[in-house]
Amino acid sequence: MNIPFRRDDALLSGEVETIAPGVRRLLCNNPSAFTFRGTNTYLIGTGSNVAVLDPGPVDEAHLAAILAATSGETITQIVVSHTHRDHSPGVQPLKKITGATTYGHGPHVTPGEGGDHSFIPEIRLADGETAEIGGRAVTAIFTPGHCGNHLCFALDGSGILFSADHVMAWSTSVVSPPDGNMRAYMNSIGKLRAREGIDELYLPGHGPSLPDPMPFLDGLAAHRLKRETRIVTALREHGPATVEALVGPVYGPLDPRLIAAAGRSMLAQLFMLEEDGAAAREGDAWRLT
Repeated sequence: MNIPFRRDDALLSGEVETIAPGVRRLLCNNPSAFTFRGTNTYLIGTGSNVAVLDPGPVDEAHLAAILAATSGETITQIVVSHTHRDHSPGVQPLKKITGATTYGHGPHVTPGEGGDHSFIPEIRLADGETAEIGGRAVTAIFTPGHCGNHLCFALDGSGILFSADHVMAWSTSVVSPPDGNMRAYMNSIGKLRAREGIDELYLPGHGPSLPDPMPFLDGLAAHRLKRETRIVTALREHGPATVEALVGPVYGPLDPRLIAAAGRSMLAQLFMLEEDGAAAREGDAWRLT
């Protein structure tokens, strides 16, 4: 199944897009091969009770855009979907100005350069917990896989799910150990798939919104299963082999900027095959069992 990616996104950094009543989006100017055009920051609520979801990296221009977008309003809450450095470091300067209460699943759970180890939420949200965010009822959905403390947020009664980096319309998510876990990622896809009929519009951490998300979820799951089949085939034909040696046979030609990330995602799938008893490590090399 081909994944119907959506990459058309006209929003410019510094602009504000109203998506639904009480839901606005701003785009941070931090584009890259992994962040697409930048990190999406969402404003939930209006007036005297506004929540900022994922303020992004430390970026003076983006901080100024958030404050300008909420001029005359009061930011009372700062919510974090997960602690990667393109999402949560902006909490600290925003909190310093606003004094807003911070929310998230918990601190970063693994070592690694991509994590923001400084963020510790004042209020921890458990899986399935509903809290008043920006004056609206919002339910936290624990969706580890891309990151060990990843949350999606359902805006109750609206059909809107803030899917952060777990599901993005523009690309698949990087699943890089130890932050990333492929088994957890696949389970989290299934968890969202079980919400059919509840969530009608995904608002991701990068890229444009995703309407009618259920077929997209099916595509993501099929994509990972197809990749697993390619890994098994490559191990059968080339193994024992290192991850670096397997990237070419499994992925084919790649943007050089993405080769390392592809290897990390493949390693996550190899770990899952190892758990299933289908693959094993011999030093730095992998083989079928």
